[in-house]
Amino acid sequence: MNFAKFLLAILTIFSFSVNAQNEIDALRYSQQNMYGSARVSSMGGAFGSLGGDFSGLSQNPAGIGMYQFTEVTFSPSFTLKNTTSYNNKVLSNNNSTYSEKFKEDISQGNLGNIGFIFATPKDNTEWKRVNFGIGLNQLANYDRNIYINTINNSSSLADNLLSVAQGKQINDLDAFFGSPAFWSDIIDLENNTVDTSLNQYLFDNGNYISHILSEGQKRQTHQLNANGGMHEFVLSVGTSYEDKLYLGATVGIPTFEYSEIIKHREDILSDTINNLGSFEYMQNLYSTGEGVNIKIGGLFRINENIKLGGALHSPTVFTIQEEFKTITQSNFSDTSYREASPVNFFEYELTTPWKAIASISANINDNIIFSCDYEIIDYTNSSLNSKNYRNDDGTEIFSSENNTIDNIYHKSENIRLGIEMKADPFRLRAGYSRYSSPFKNNEELSRENFSFGAGINYGSYYFDFAYVLSQAHDQYQMYNEQFVNPTDLVYTDHNLVITLGFRY
Repeated sequence: MNFAKFLLAILTIFSFSVNAQNEIDALRYSQQNMYGSARVSSMGGAFGSLGGDFSGLSQNPAGIGMYQFTEVTFSPSFTLKNTTSYNNKVLSNNNSTYSEKFKEDISQGNLGNIGFIFATPKDNTEWKRVNFGIGLNQLANYDRNIYINTINNSSSLADNLLSVAQGKQINDLDAFFGSPAFWSDIIDLENNTVDTSLNQYLFDNGNYISHILSEGQKRQTHQLNANGGMHEFVLSVGTSYEDKLYLGATVGIPTFEYSEIIKHREDILSDTINNLGSFEYMQNLYSTGEGVNIKIGGLFRINENIKLGGALHSPTVFTIQEEFKTITQSNFSDTSYREASPVNFFEYELTTPWKAIASISANINDNIIFSCDYEIIDYTNSSLNSKNYRNDDGTEIFSSENNTIDNIYHKSENIRLGIEMKADPFRLRAGYSRYSSPFKNNEELSRENFSFGAGINYGSYYFDFAYVLSQAHDQYQMYNEQFVNPTDLVYTDHNLVITLGFRY
């Protein structure tokens, strides 16, 4: 078994997330939450049939055909993210449970977008113009802190480490979980008699025990700190036919950076083996990726008041590089042991799903605009691949992970609604969006956004701001679900976006 295959197999078994690490990767980099400009953000992202905003180049590029002037736009944003974890604690005196919650905040400044639209009017009476756009849109923000503090008398992370090591001789233990756990003395051979003359264990037969009693009372503190985001560099072109039909296309080049640090500590509060007082496990993951996709779209003006829009996004093909490392430390009454794994580098490819968007908007009395987007994305169409590694039998190394994607994900239907009221030069806006759960058997894990904003438009320049409240439920797995139940999480995010634009 080659090294990469062994690592991936272990990651599948030993997971701090709801599912294996690679399925979570596939979902993370396939999901997007449009940030972009303040106008689009304040209207819930429902801009598929409106056009005339740079953020739309990553949504429905046909909107670029509506520009009649060259434009420069810039949108800084500020985000405050709150994560609340709900933990069940067990009272040792009567085994009763009660729920306790912990909140973790993180704030971050970001770039929503920066873009340039070059409008080129034509003398042709039918094809009015050919416009070009270039710039950057923010597609995702991965910043998140999670903190869990609980009393557990039914399992330990050591149980998970033991299950990974069981059945393997010492020299065959993996370098990231089993081996560090053994050499830091969190787990041990069932019979650890040593032949001092040969300097080796006499009973190295793959039978291990844990130094932590599963049913013993222990305080578990678990912290995850994640940082990163995804931006898309866009190159767009669009045109207008008789100002009724608008067509456009975008070549998108998304890039992302993601880092994740996990720290898990257990303080033993009852009897243990060999006077082990506490132990810690740390995991570092760092990922970067570059991809490419194509978006095509169209807008049709039925009359002066109603427009229809449609867009199709090709899969994004990402090339992803990951670095991974683990550290374990055990603290006994008279000594401590600390073991670090090597740093593993692994490269693979991810293909995200197709996406389809249908849109409609209505203009009432030239001062009220309603808009609606309906979006479909089937997460079972995500797939992982590696050109550099194959299984020993020649099959795809990610076959198990891709089967899991098919089994746990499904088609997601998302809806976005927006309204804008005009009283020149002022604008008032509000929006709502709902992103349904990608999980087949857990429809409750959806996300909702509530937004409002305002702006001033003087023709040659404009200024907008938006506030977006995002709420979602999630579940987090400290370690394998065979040993511990997931922790319920509630996300409450606040996002402020400011846009400044100039036309000439």
